[in-house]
Amino acid sequence: MDAKLFTSTKRFSGFPCTHRQWLADSHCKYIHGYSREFYFEFQCKELTNEGWVVDFGGLKDVKKWLDYMFDHTFLASENDPHMTLFEELNSKDIIQLRKLPNVGMEGTAQYVFNYVNKLISEKTEGRAWVKTVEVRENEKNSAIYDANLKE
Repeated sequence: MDAKLFTSTKRFSGFPCTHRQWLADSHCKYIHGYSREFYFEFQCKELTNEGWVVDFGGLKDVKKWLDYMFDHTFLASENDPHMTLFEELNSKDIIQLRKLPNVGMEGTAQYVFNYVNKLISEKTEGRAWVKTVEVRENEKNSAIYDANLKE
């Protein structure tokens, strides 16, 4: 019989940033912005002494990283053909460039999942992990990355 899993959730909101999906055949190829929101589901098999999956007060480093990556920043896919221009704008303090493998919601969800899951695993010495990350660009659109972690 499988061990029971405990799940807790945390939402971080208010991350205004811009990006462009240069591969799009639509208006999404232009620089545009949203205030992104991040929703996490954390899981574990064994709670802390306090009875928690993760200590929400201990997620300040997650918030700090999200601020660095997504607060008043410009996100560009690493393979954007205008990367040299974006790097020049960044060097002149016109934008705060952040390079991701894929700036779309799906790629951002996977990128955030990978970073935060590693952080949570290290903080809890493997006791807890990230089950799901949802990245929302507005009230209508989001993407979810769920690694389906199983023992």
